[in-house]
Amino acid sequence: MLGIYADLPWSYAAGAGIALAAAHQLRGARADAADTCDEPDARQGRDAEPVPGRAPRVAGATGGRHFALAIAYSVLVFVPTSVFVTAAYPQWATLQYRGHVSHGFLTALAAGEVALTAAGFLVTRGLLVAGRIRWATCQVILACLLLCLAIVHGPDGGGWKRFLSTDRADHRAFPPFLNVGDLGPIAAHVGGFLTSGLAVALYATGALALGSLCLIMCVLHQFGLTDAGADGPGPLRAGLVAAFIGGGTAVVAVLTSALVDGLGWVVLAAVAPVLWVAVAARGAFAAVVAADLALPAEQDA
Repeated sequence: MLGIYADLPWSYAAGAGIALAAAHQLRGARADAADTCDEPDARQGRDAEPVPGRAPRVAGATGGRHFALAIAYSVLVFVPTSVFVTAAYPQWATLQYRGHVSHGFLTALAAGEVALTAAGFLVTRGLLVAGRIRWATCQVILACLLLCLAIVHGPDGGGWKRFLSTDRADHRAFPPFLNVGDLGPIAAHVGGFLTSGLAVALYATGALALGSLCLIMCVLHQFGLTDAGADGPGPLRAGLVAAFIGGGTAVVAVLTSALVDGLGWVVLAAVAPVLWVAVAARGAFAAVVAADLALPAEQDA
């Protein structure tokens, strides 16, 4: 419900986030696999200490209740809110690039969002099974970064102006920023957007979609910690970690957008290695998030 450019990465992030929240449960499939195996060696290994971060692939696991929960969230909550906003406010939802959307377009959007939710869950689950906890965490972080870039930069560098404009006429009327004196008209324009009927629809649909997702992830995470006997953060601290991820990706998106505006897309060649060191490298941000959330141990080998 943040527009199609942001809703697509949100869909992937939702699937990845639900899988990550259920990390302990998904890796608990190890015990289920052992119970179904009649080989003597497997029965002996049942009582052995499991290798940290390693879990076998289980037949039918992709159709398990956690995957079903991710798809149910997409089909019953996210897709209806996204399609409703897109159908009711097509110019805003397409960043003013389309005047209207067809039924076929809405159907394709819904199918794409469900598919991305499934992909996010399955990719993240595969990484969890392989013990690549850091990379599983990156699925959520990088999807959130793409979401923020879609809002801040957009297709032409002015995504935030398009996001804060209800339609094409409102976008054309967006005050230019030439000096400090222009801040007043810009603030008035933003205030008008925040009190518009569109904004009210976004508040309602956003509260439903984000609130449902947070509830699902919180319950799965807390149940997982209990089942694993792990000493992890409570719901409040876990929520603060999630907020820190969102705020951090928003700041990175603003800085990246400013660099691209000033130096062009070639700057991404320099930004990508920096993001690797800061987010995905061993001991970097993703590893810190995994540790703060008491996710399963990383498999080094």
